[in-house]
Amino acid sequence: MPFDGFVMKIVVEEIKESVLGQNVRNIYLYDKVIYFSFDKGDLKISLNPNYSHISFTDHLVKEPDKHTFVELLRSRIRGGKVTELTTNGYERTMVMKLRKFDEIGERHEYEIYFDIMGKHSNAVLVENGLIVDAYKRIETRVRKIFPGEPFILFPSEKLRIDEVTLERLSDALYRFQNKQRMISEFIYSTIQGFSKQTAEELLFRSEVEDKPLSLVDRSDLENLVEGLSSISEEISQKVIYIYYENEQPADISAFRLHKYNDLKRCENVVSCINEYFDFVEKKDKLIQKRTQLLTIVNNRISSLEDVLTQIEKEREECLESDKYRKYGELIKAYSYQIPHGVDSVELFDWETNQNVMVPLEPHLSPIENSVKYFKIYNKLKKKLEGLSEREIVLKRELEYLKQLQDTVENAETLEELEEIEEEMIENDLIKKTHKRKIGKSKSEKSRSEPRKYMYKGFTILVGRNNKQNDELVRKSSEHDIWLHVQGMPGAHVVIKTNGKPVDEDVLLYAAKLAAQFSKGKYSTKVPVDYTYIKYVKKPKGFKPGLVLYSNFKTLFVTPDEKYQ
Repeated sequence: MPFDGFVMKIVVEEIKESVLGQNVRNIYLYDKVIYFSFDKGDLKISLNPNYSHISFTDHLVKEPDKHTFVELLRSRIRGGKVTELTTNGYERTMVMKLRKFDEIGERHEYEIYFDIMGKHSNAVLVENGLIVDAYKRIETRVRKIFPGEPFILFPSEKLRIDEVTLERLSDALYRFQNKQRMISEFIYSTIQGFSKQTAEELLFRSEVEDKPLSLVDRSDLENLVEGLSSISEEISQKVIYIYYENEQPADISAFRLHKYNDLKRCENVVSCINEYFDFVEKKDKLIQKRTQLLTIVNNRISSLEDVLTQIEKEREECLESDKYRKYGELIKAYSYQIPHGVDSVELFDWETNQNVMVPLEPHLSPIENSVKYFKIYNKLKKKLEGLSEREIVLKRELEYLKQLQDTVENAETLEELEEIEEEMIENDLIKKTHKRKIGKSKSEKSRSEPRKYMYKGFTILVGRNNKQNDELVRKSSEHDIWLHVQGMPGAHVVIKTNGKPVDEDVLLYAAKLAAQFSKGKYSTKVPVDYTYIKYVKKPKGFKPGLVLYSNFKTLFVTPDEKYQ
């Protein structure tokens, strides 16, 4: 849990300077995040279980979510003055106290308790010790969060880090019931503020291995107390560390975690908190949006594949149409020999020189039976033509969907996925609905650009989605070179030649890009076709990203992630 009790206490102490004595201008909610608006900015309370935290930011929500608890907060505390902002020791609970005079001049003293505990995160409004209401009404064996109930602070018997002594730690170890548990679990279960990650750091600093409590001796506890002292000293500096992996935020802490090498020490605590959680939020929304779009596309693919399977079965049935034609011809040729009222007759087929058993309807004359079989033959023949036409359309649709599936899987930003979502709306894969917006509108946002690579003086462009793929074809010069993996979904790649000859190294580089951004990225010897743009055509009615091409050659390459 990156936002542990140590981080929370430091963050709250910094935010306190911006809100104490300030009046709440408004309260609004968006995506499980409550914003308390002040003159200097917004107090951000994220109750989203995937990134629960507290921060201070400038955030404009144009169309906030509706929620009865938030509406209650507006009616009760809007205009109220913040008189206190504090934490419950190093536990992940913040308390905001407010004073508000109502319409008749009566004074109210409110407390809002914010539990920042992942899926258990909550906000509870309290007056005179009684719960007014909560973001989530819950009942557990230790707490009942319902209007009118006495408010009970989340119970904790943990030690504060600045209260830990050898004797107290020994006593806590003695009282810890399961001695087969590991010492790391003992740490975060016994001392406020610790998580599994920071418990591992304490063990590292204390030079104590993680082992069952039954094997812990007094010297281990002495080392832990010494390690706690060094951590406590760092926490008192009131800074935050942010850590990076692959140049992206990976973790935060209130003291140095030695498992990371790439880090930044932040005296501007709120700035670093926002940097980390802005990244986490975007990543979470990226995953959610990708999952949402892939579910729609995959369901449609599955549905089309089922339809195509059914068409194949019906096609096999239609291929028997010649049998009915033969029955009709034989009955017609031998009608004078066929007695009335029989249910079958054996007739000689002059084409195969074999006798054929022909079923008959006893109530029909031989000629009427012949006419019946010719009608069945013509009906099946016409149906087969219709099935073939429908199959062509559905296979083209399936090809488009698999191309769309690939662009969703390869999208790197939320903006790219939103552009793909627009394409899906335009192609009736998603029903167009009124979408709530936060921040800039679509018209205000700049569109994503194709991936751009430079190699040996040539610019190579790679489409991020089907619209970009179409634009690459439409806007490129006829002498630019177009590449695409053969027979599978993938991005369109264009080498901007500017009329210059392109050597084999450049072609291979571009072909590896085409393979890397395709369904074949985990394969070897991927076939990549290439040709001049002038030989790439987009027939009328083709779905986005689908083209026809000719006069091509093929390279076989193995994708390489370094080309991303």
